Amino acid sequence: MIAIFAKILSIFSIVLIGFVANKLGWLPIESSKYLSKILINIAAPGLILYSMSHEQMSENTLTPIIEVIALMFIVLIMCSLISIPTVKMMRVNKTDQGIYRLMLICTNSGFIGFPLALAVFGNEGLFFMILANAVFSIFLFTGGILLLTYDINRDKKSLRDLLKSLISVPMVASISGLFIFLLNISFPEILENMLSTVGAMTTPISMLIIGIQLPGIKLKQMIMDKQLLSATIIRLILVPLVLFAILINFNFTPLALCIIVFAMSLPSAAMIVVFADEYDLNTRLASQGVLLTTSLSLITIPITAALLTAYLGV
Repeated sequence: MIAIFAKILSIFSIVLIGFVANKLGWLPIESSKYLSKILINIAAPGLILYSMSHEQMSENTLTPIIEVIALMFIVLIMCSLISIPTVKMMRVNKTDQGIYRLMLICTNSGFIGFPLALAVFGNEGLFFMILANAVFSIFLFTGGILLLTYDINRDKKSLRDLLKSLISVPMVASISGLFIFLLNISFPEILENMLSTVGAMTTPISMLIIGIQLPGIKLKQMIMDKQLLSATIIRLILVPLVLFAILINFNFTPLALCIIVFAMSLPSAAMIVVFADEYDLNTRLASQGVLLTTSLSLITIPITAALLTAYLGV
């Protein structure tokens, strides 16, 4: 459990750096726009391609690989459908409904998920989390954008414009990464080193963006916000608990099941803040959601990890 706390705290501390840099005027609020561009179009694609090029298909891993990919798609679709009436019942403002939907569905399975999967489940767990994150990335830059912008764009954009907005560099990188993995393609050393270096920027940049957006926001006020607190409880507790209760009734590979549940128990994805900034939505709300879920995950993730490892018999 100490390793889990250390990983989360080391990542979370970068948010504080962004916060202080903004207060000192080193990174003004306008800088988040440019950092978002770098993150979406350069750093995140580099991380995806590097991660997928480091794994290989084998007969022993074929069944759990298929299970992880299929389960992640099914879970994301299920959660998406459930999130629509759930957010409406929460009586959220129409312009903020997309942000709340993504908070309930999209988790930090890459930026936080990779180091935590390695710490809790070992190398095989990391490999499965990479696969789950590849599926998540494809969903995030397609269905995720639709869920985020549907309410504000349906009267302003045609279907053609909406579909055009789904084409993004990370989506292309995710699809390419899956083919690279399936075909066992390896990169030349110079390209591999470049992707590794570029991909390593993903976590610090995403956390810096959150920190830049946070001045004036108080944790106590976020906890007192009933809608935000309800979304956090659903994100960190109810979603993984319900998923585990459902999936345990089927004959899935135990580790594959645990990785999916663990991925969906993580805090809301930092990319929600980036998307909110990109589409001129409520970035403060997005930052609050990511910060609150990340803060409270310091309590929930160790508990979830302990229960899942107990289920595995580790």
